[in-house]
Amino acid sequence: MTTFETPGKVRVRVALGSGDVRIDTGSEPRTEVELVALRDDDTTRAAIAEAVVEARERGDRTEVVVELPRKGGWSFLGRGPSIGVRVRCPEGAEVEVASASADVTTTGRLGDADVKTASGDVAVDVVAGLRVSTASGDVTAREVTGEGSVKTASGDVSVRLSHDTLSLNLASGDAVVGAAKGALSIATVSGDQEVGSVETGQIKLQSVSGDVRVGVRPGLRVWIDATSVSGSMTSELAMDGDSVGEGDAQVELRARTVSGDVRVVPASAV
Repeated sequence: MTTFETPGKVRVRVALGSGDVRIDTGSEPRTEVELVALRDDDTTRAAIAEAVVEARERGDRTEVVVELPRKGGWSFLGRGPSIGVRVRCPEGAEVEVASASADVTTTGRLGDADVKTASGDVAVDVVAGLRVSTASGDVTAREVTGEGSVKTASGDVSVRLSHDTLSLNLASGDAVVGAAKGALSIATVSGDQEVGSVETGQIKLQSVSGDVRVGVRPGLRVWIDATSVSGSMTSELAMDGDSVGEGDAQVELRARTVSGDVRVVPASAV
């Protein structure tokens, strides 16, 4: 294990091919890094021996770098090294991970998290900001306190709680958002969309063949513009008083599908 004293702002940057990355947070002003061989072979042992693990001063923060060798490129067929990266860093640290097929898991409260992976899954606990780009990996987040953006081709995306603007772009995966307290934009091709609760701002939901179900907290002024070419459209919201114009609404909901169904319900019913 390698330990760095990291008082003040911290950024952790990890680059590897296959394996997994686990990042935990603690209250101590230090960062610990451990590399674990996930496969007992010469290639993995050699990669760990050649790994770069160091701390660098970058402006007003300390950057802890973990880089695994990329000789001959990263392998997608399991022939390259398989390494587990274990990091314990201070709460609020920023994280950047680049990988071919490694899974990424974080626990505790982090600053901004930026993850790029081809086929690895991403699971984050609490992050200030979230940026994820993956081809076939699933993405889950418990809480995003700032802006969030996720792009994936065939993976599913689940965000339990979003406090700020959240944007999800998927092809064949499903998108689930528990509660969106800020603006929300979801685009899918064949995946379904389910939003448990929206409270304010612009909500933009687009799908080709996937179904859309969104819950609106009771008592809000809602403006709805929903269309579908061949799918059904249903609203179970109570219509009280005069109609609400777009500029008067607390929630502006736009939903578009081609063949998918659209259902708008009270949040408690989702």
